[in-house]
Amino acid sequence: MSCTSHCCGSESIFDEKEAQKSYKKYKKKGPDKFTSKLLNALYQQELNTLSLLDIGGGIGVLQHELIKKGIHKTTDVDASQEYINVAKKIMNQNGSEKVMEFIYSDFNDCHKEVDQHDIVTLSRVVCCYPDAVSLINNSTAKATQYYGLIYPRDGFIAELVQKIMNVGLLLKKNPFRVFMHSEKMMDETIRSNGFEQIYYGSAFPWRIALYKRVN
Repeated sequence: MSCTSHCCGSESIFDEKEAQKSYKKYKKKGPDKFTSKLLNALYQQELNTLSLLDIGGGIGVLQHELIKKGIHKTTDVDASQEYINVAKKIMNQNGSEKVMEFIYSDFNDCHKEVDQHDIVTLSRVVCCYPDAVSLINNSTAKATQYYGLIYPRDGFIAELVQKIMNVGLLLKKNPFRVFMHSEKMMDETIRSNGFEQIYYGSAFPWRIALYKRVN
């Protein structure tokens, strides 16, 4: 995997312990509230025969749930091998091996090698990138129909939480950082790449948005 120091620092955060915690929570309770809101927005669309590119897909909750609704192909690009391992475990339990594909990498490092998909999702991913514009530009280019994302709301409280979290990471000598990006900037960047917003929701502290390509 090609990986920047920032990206590689994520391995010590999104590690085996966190992956297993996410797995147990998903198996017990299903998708969390904010993921469910994005899923419900997607369920309103015609999903049969569509494909999904899930960037920073974690244990693959969006992938596993959308396969049940007719998605015929999923690609998960994730910089945590432990999360991919758990996603594959669930895949084997569900018998969806022929449908799912995994790429262990930072998306911005490998985006040129990733095919276009009908749907592209980024759940709690933009806050892991210092350059949200390049991430949005690279990822919207891969979406032929729908583009969905979950991101933290901006504002004073979010900025304060960001600073506290980054101080903790600095003290642990971890190069990974979290970022709060302007909601207005992200929306304008997505729209400039040929999309219109068809759903907008909230589940504190997260925003949920779904866009449809118009040109």
